[in-house]
Amino acid sequence: MMQELLAELPQGAQLEDEQAIAFSQLGDRLFDELADRMATRRQYRLLFEHTLRPELFQHIRVAAAGYICACLNSPIILSEAEMMERLLEARNILPNYTGTGLLMPKREHALAFNLFQKIVAEAFSQLGANDLIDAVDLPVNLRMVYGQTTTEKMSLPFASSKCHSDVWAGVAADATVVVLPLFGDIDNITIEAGEMPREMELQTMRVMSDFDEGRDVPMVVSYTDAQLQHGTMYFNDARGLHQTVRRKAEGLRISVDFRFRRKFNEAYRAMVPPSMGGIEEDMSVPYENWLKVGQETLIVFDETMEQAKARQNIKAPVPLYTKGYRLVKMFD
Repeated sequence: MMQELLAELPQGAQLEDEQAIAFSQLGDRLFDELADRMATRRQYRLLFEHTLRPELFQHIRVAAAGYICACLNSPIILSEAEMMERLLEARNILPNYTGTGLLMPKREHALAFNLFQKIVAEAFSQLGANDLIDAVDLPVNLRMVYGQTTTEKMSLPFASSKCHSDVWAGVAADATVVVLPLFGDIDNITIEAGEMPREMELQTMRVMSDFDEGRDVPMVVSYTDAQLQHGTMYFNDARGLHQTVRRKAEGLRISVDFRFRRKFNEAYRAMVPPSMGGIEEDMSVPYENWLKVGQETLIVFDETMEQAKARQNIKAPVPLYTKGYRLVKMFD
């Protein structure tokens, strides 16, 4: 039946359709290979989960709390309740908190952040697919999403509350997005994900000037049972659609996220035309270099909190992610 339908299409349209399906099927095979190695639960085509060992998750949480408390200028690691209360109070005055939800490390936080980066990398390296990983985002992102937000922020061109693929902002089409919820209200300040039609995946793997450009791309499959859980890593193929959802105007969710690209997918990468523009620069470094941060190298941020404060009121595009660092060798 499908062959008959394809035969009725004009030759150009038939070729485009065949290429789109081939792209989708190849992407599925590559994503399946990752899931076979890393997933502890697989229910959906473009999303799988890995539940961390409790002690490993606790290690990450302590390191994240250490970094957050350093940003709050606390000499000790606060309890979760105290930390969340301080973050709610400091939301509008923290110089290193951006409108896109990042808690950006500054010079004062170098040691605490290096420990956090190192422990996240160590956890990731234990998931069983090291030989498939090509490059990973550096640094990882500590993201804070508040329940209360403004109409202005929700209408930003690349607001996460709009349904989107990260590719539309300039992320590589062959990337996998990893999210690990750490603290806060993940039931009411959450992420909803799903799939666009297979035949639309290839044509939408391009940079857009605003996530609204993709508003007509439908989510035909919704991952309704993929509810965020503390201690579970979520792996989402870049072809997937997702958005931030706020069910309450109170509270806060804190998570770590990063993207990686895998090896042995040259043919898949070649199917996507090169993207020009986008607000995202390539954040990735070779996997072997990513694993060395905090062990053989230190990631150093030159901007201070005072300098960040001076820039706070300057009207300028807000990056979704941050680079602005140097890697320094720890040993000769």
